[in-house]
Parts: sequence; structure tokens; C-alpha cells
Amino acid sequence: MKKSTTIALSAALALATVVGFAGCGGSKEAKKAPGELDEITIHLKWLPQSQFMGYYVADSMGYYKDEGLKVTITPCDGTIAPEQGVSTGTADIGVTWVPTLLTYQAQGYDFVEVAQIFQKSGLLLVSKKTAGIDSSAKITASTKVGNWGLGNEYEVKALLQKLGLPTTYVNQDFTMNAFDKGDIDLASAMTYNEYGLVINSYTGGLGYGADNVNVVDMNDEGVAMMEDCLFVSKEWLKDSKNEDKLVRFLRASLKGWKTACDDTNAAASIVMAAGSSISLEHQQFMAAQVKKLVDPEEAAIGSFNAAKLSQTLELTQKYAELGDSSAMDKLKTLTLADLYTDKYYGLATK
Repeated sequence: MKKSTTIALSAALALATVVGFAGCGGSKEAKKAPGELDEITIHLKWLPQSQFMGYYVADSMGYYKDEGLKVTITPCDGTIAPEQGVSTGTADIGVTWVPTLLTYQAQGYDFVEVAQIFQKSGLLLVSKKTAGIDSSAKITASTKVGNWGLGNEYEVKALLQKLGLPTTYVNQDFTMNAFDKGDIDLASAMTYNEYGLVINSYTGGLGYGADNVNVVDMNDEGVAMMEDCLFVSKEWLKDSKNEDKLVRFLRASLKGWKTACDDTNAAASIVMAAGSSISLEHQQFMAAQVKKLVDPEEAAIGSFNAAKLSQTLELTQKYAELGDSSAMDKLKTLTLADLYTDKYYGLATK
């Protein structure tokens, strides 16, 4: 990356260390009076970590302030989902996975996607090499497959159904302890998070090493679904002031993602200052892996790949299991036009 960008990021990190960050990743204080900045809130899918580095970098570098915004970054601790935050109005923008968004749309929520941040699936199924599950063909009805649920299970369910297996899975907590103890044969793991904890020996890691584990990659199995995206409520968009705020938010956020991808180590340090946990080494590993999913060398950051979104829609319609039959019927009728709009992304990038 350019030297000037590195210096700027380092300066931002130093400032973040001095002024500190709130537990929810709060914005640094603006020099202007509070009323002079438009306020907007983004509700993350999980706790502060490099998965969301673009927003934290945009905040730390002053990109939001440059757009006249005061942004509140609200993490998710597993109790209040971003969909709940957006639907109740405690958040204006949410981060979620596309299949989860589709199931909410099918249930009558007026959500619409406005930017696609991850361009690839980051979900793996990980097993100890001693378990002998070196391909999906080795998964059987007796294999204990773990997942967190909460809308993260659709790719796993799609794979199991594709293999002709029951779609039941073991409820996996937000650690890899069950994997380590052998309570789960095949654990869900994100390339940027849990997989790093399994193979690496830094603080918080289990230190198995990549040679001692096998992985089943959703991208290789034909069941990959698009993950981290930004969404809003259509009702919220009816206000032209909110449309304007959204465009400015997207412009600053995309700039933040570019800066983060240009220097992932500096971005990881900014995320750590925002209240991340485990270790700096883990956040650095995560940031490097997240960059691969954002894939800035192959696609414009935040852009929509119609083919990949179509695959996600088709897989969700085919394999999602919703308890409400009317929601299932509605899901079958959804189209890409229902899923997302590129209007605001286009305005932010022109």
C-alpha cells in the first residue's frame, strides 16, 4: 500500500488509543456541536471484530464525519439481532447474511439489501484429521454436525439436504470448546474467526495446525450463499433525508473498507481499540481473511454479483426450512428485485 495511507492509519490508531472507544464501537467525538452532524446507527451481526473493520476504520479515520455523519456502531451480543434492531427503529442499518434477510422478507419484514460487502462465503465445516472426514462424502447421518443457528445454518442445511442426510445439527456455542473436546465431529467455523482459533497457537487459539484438521468448504460444495450485506427498512427509506444519509453512509463506509483492506494489520489494531477481544494476532489473522471475502481485487467493494445472489436466492428457496407455511410460500415468490436495490450504492459510487 502507499506509504501515506499507512501513516494516516497509524495516526488514526494513535488517536483511537488516546481517546478510547465505547464498548459498542462508539464514534470519536466530533469538533462540531452534536446537532451539526446527522446521526445514523448501524447494528452489527456480532461483537466488535475485524469482520466489521470497514466501519470501524471509517469512523476512526473521520470518513463519516467528513460526510456530515455521527455514526453509532452497535454490536450484537447474540440477544438482539440486527433485524430486530432495524425493525424496531433502534438501528437504521443492519449487517446480516443474505439467506437470513430473505427469510425475514418472507415473513413480511420490509427489508431491502443496499450493499453486498462479502463476495464469497466464509463458512467451513471443520473436523479433526483423526475423524477421517476428508470430504463431504464422508458425512453420515450419525456425524455430529455443529452450528450456531440464529440464521447461520442455511448453508449447512443445504449441504446436508444435498447429501440426502437429516438436517438436524448440534447447537454449537460461540467457542470451539465442543470441537476441542470431541462433542462435535464437524464444527461450523468461519474462515476468518473460528478456523483461525483452531489452527493457530496465539492467545486464545487451540494450536491444532492446518495439517491436523480437515475442512469442508461451502464454496466447493455448490451451496455457498452470500453473507455479510447491509440492509435497511423500506419504510425508513420513504424519508428523503434518510435516503441522503444512506448514500453518505455508504460512501464513507466503502472508503473505510478500502482503507482497511489496504492495510489489514492497522485495521485490526483499530478494531482492537474499539473493544475487540481474544488477541491482536487473532484480529490480524481475521482481517487478512476478511479481505479475501471482500475480494477488492476482483470486485468493486460493496457491489452486487447477480449470479451469486441468484444462487443464494435459489438455494434458500430450495433448502430453507421455515415453520410457517405461508412464509415458505412467500419465500418461493421472491425475486432479486425484492432482495436488493443498487440505487443507493450507485449514487454513493458515482
